[in-house]
Amino acid sequence: MRKVVTGSQVAQLRNPDPFAVPAWRSPVYRTPFLMVAVVQAARLAWRLIRFLARHPLVTLAAIAAILLWRVLSWAGAAVLAVSTAGALALWRWWLPRSFSQHVVVPIRGRWRAATTGAGGAR
Repeated sequence: MRKVVTGSQVAQLRNPDPFAVPAWRSPVYRTPFLMVAVVQAARLAWRLIRFLARHPLVTLAAIAAILLWRVLSWAGAAVLAVSTAGALALWRWWLPRSFSQHVVVPIRGRWRAATTGAGGAR
């Protein structure tokens, strides 16, 4: 009975030329799609959990916005957006130095880093 050999197991099965270069082939693994899908779903879940744990304020703000939208419909989301913009405008008018230090400078730095390619994610 003949032995079934793949490229990953043997360089050359039978070659009459002893000086021929071995034909090494990398193995080809067939992974079931379900296994790939499960692993990718687990990775996505882990990255989502890690993101939510690393950014609790953003997570709480997003949850509050979603709950407000679910309870009060689009009007609640509009009130939230307008009140946030109003609070930022009031902060800018009342304490311009603090607003510049905590809002303008970090945003400007991220914008410059993104447009020039000097660090930061694009």
